[in-house]
Amino acid sequence: MDSFLKQYCSPEWQAFVDFHKETREFKANEIILNEGDPVNGFLIINKGKAKVYSTNSEGKEMIIRLAADGYIIGHRGFGGDWTYPVSAKAYEKTIVTYIPLTIFNQVARANVEFTYQLMMFFAEELRQSEEKNNLIPVKNRVAKAILANYAVFGSDPKDSLKISYTISRKDFASKANTTYETVIRVLAELNKENIIQLQAKSIRILDLQRLKEISELA
Repeated sequence: MDSFLKQYCSPEWQAFVDFHKETREFKANEIILNEGDPVNGFLIINKGKAKVYSTNSEGKEMIIRLAADGYIIGHRGFGGDWTYPVSAKAYEKTIVTYIPLTIFNQVARANVEFTYQLMMFFAEELRQSEEKNNLIPVKNRVAKAILANYAVFGSDPKDSLKISYTISRKDFASKANTTYETVIRVLAELNKENIIQLQAKSIRILDLQRLKEISELA
């Protein structure tokens, strides 16, 4: 969102948003927004890490995506009954920029290029969410989950091969739409193939290209 503002809005509108926005802080494991709550603003992660997820009728958590610095959350509630269809929880201390909905609407109406780029972002996220994930082999899905973890959270500053924050095995299962036991098995298999290296709860990616190949459909 901040990058969109800087690229596609005039300095005057950026200043307008800066004047009206709020900064909110969340502790590790604290809920940022709850599924079913009314939408009253636009949220951008300023600093931190979080997961965005929904809960099915059986109470099973399904991770939709991971979010880090600069990522937008809460936009899925726009339109319809204007309630959040997803929840978001902080993995660590997370600082969020909150823009009231009335302010966001003024910016969107006045800045055509900003609105267009935001629409493209929405379209791409919708495309990804509509992928038939259950038709993809489980090894591919787990590989995609590892890549998503790496793409969003990046590598450890002290170890370029190590994911800076490796999500839990339970969250990998939720992201890949599989079971905890299956994730453990697939991670062990990838470790044995020297594609990744397991270090306690952390993951080091030894062969990024091979991991990408596995994540792709045949």
